[in-house]
Amino acid sequence: MRTLLAHPVRPLVALVVVAIACALPAAAVTVPSPIGKLSDYGAVFDRHDRDEVNASIDRIAKLLRVDVYVLASWENPLPSVEQLANAVFSAWNLTARRAILAVFLRTGLDWSASVVASSLVRGELGAIDERLEGRMADLVEHRRVKEAVRAMFDELEALPAAQRASAALAKANPSEQRRGVPAAVMIGGGAALVVILAIAIRWRICPRCAGLLRTETSRFRASASRRVYSCRRCGYRRGG
Repeated sequence: MRTLLAHPVRPLVALVVVAIACALPAAAVTVPSPIGKLSDYGAVFDRHDRDEVNASIDRIAKLLRVDVYVLASWENPLPSVEQLANAVFSAWNLTARRAILAVFLRTGLDWSASVVASSLVRGELGAIDERLEGRMADLVEHRRVKEAVRAMFDELEALPAAQRASAALAKANPSEQRRGVPAAVMIGGGAALVVILAIAIRWRICPRCAGLLRTETSRFRASASRRVYSCRRCGYRRGG
């Protein structure tokens, strides 16, 4: 051993030994596998919340052509949430894609968050990961993780690129605008229809047998006439 260390290449040998020693712990780290685009290992979201988050994920994919992944976890095999986020981003093969990953980590009673964006996304949207972290920081600090996730998607939808895409979609699909008709308008239209039907029933349906009234014109003066409603079934007559 002393002979080996005395060899002229001993600095190189030492460097290789250190590199191997550093690589072994990293290789042994196991990060959570994706359940879907929402991986809720921390049991943060109920069924309604999951549906809402997945709908937001789909909308951002449509507006920005960016896949958003969300991971909530109580376990971290690495020293910090930032290191966990980067390890997950690499393990899930998101580096070469148009992707954003938001990791929420619970430690005791406290939460922390880290966002990673691929170089493709950062090239188009700038430091979007830092911007999203800043938007969520106060909410995460106060343990309001669900609201932080909503705030993240609100921030993404507020981007100029998303606004332009949303306007283009609305223009291409007018039916999307009709879906937003206020409930008051629908209720008012329904009430008007009921009134019209009531009037029609009052004047054209026989109050005795529910038969259809026929109409005829009857002269009661030399220069005047009136409309008469009569029922052939029961003989009911009105107006004559």
